[in-house]
Amino acid sequence: MSIQNPPRVKLICAVTFAPRIKLDDIMFSLERAFGMVDSKSPVIAFDHTDYYQAEMGPDLKKTILSFDYAFKPEDLWIAKRTAIDIESVFAKDGKRGINLDPGYLETSKLVLASTKNFSHRVYLNEGIYAEITLIFADGKFQKLPWTYPDYLDKNIFDFLTKTREGLKNNLR
Repeated sequence: MSIQNPPRVKLICAVTFAPRIKLDDIMFSLERAFGMVDSKSPVIAFDHTDYYQAEMGPDLKKTILSFDYAFKPEDLWIAKRTAIDIESVFAKDGKRGINLDPGYLETSKLVLASTKNFSHRVYLNEGIYAEITLIFADGKFQKLPWTYPDYLDKNIFDFLTKTREGLKNNLR
């Protein structure tokens, strides 16, 4: 039996941000770290939970960016550590103004990085874990018991589906 290389994947980053932060400024920082943004989901209201509200304030927004960058899945922990550094640039008085959740999309799943351990997460390196957030089965993305509700928003779901199709076409 031979060991195979992992499939090519698409780097993505979910961006949750406070109204005081300009999305263009966030994108500039992310592009310096990860390469050019090649696609962006519609910006949606981040109102599925109030998890970040105490730290970041009300009226939060969310978008997902994808990057035109040859990304190796084993580097996900590096992307998360880089995202943490970028978050600190936008912090004010010790409170974040943005939350960045990098991950990668492959044709069979969406994987996100996290700093929090849980039963469905796998340790990667330097305090970073990975979780499969969505799987692609029966012709569409399927949620898992731990999938965050904002990833099921129609605009986000449609963006991920379209990005997956682009990746699939590029692999041909």
